[in-house]
Amino acid sequence: MDTLLRYIQVKAFGRGFRGYHTAWIVVGVALWMLNRARNQDDVVYRTKLKPGEQLIVRTTKPPAKSTGR
Repeated sequence: MDTLLRYIQVKAFGRGFRGYHTAWIVVGVALWMLNRARNQDDVVYRTKLKPGEQLIVRTTKPPAKSTGR
């Protein structure tokens, strides 16, 4: 589905900027906004905290890749 929407978006921008009709630019912008809204990151973890509770988020660097030599 994403591939089809992206294809139509690219074609619409191309036709709109080549001067076929202004409506193609509107279609391209609408599909760009739709694709952008659909491709947002999913929620990984959600919880409600009670008074006094805390949530600590820690990030670390990934381990170095070995070269295999």
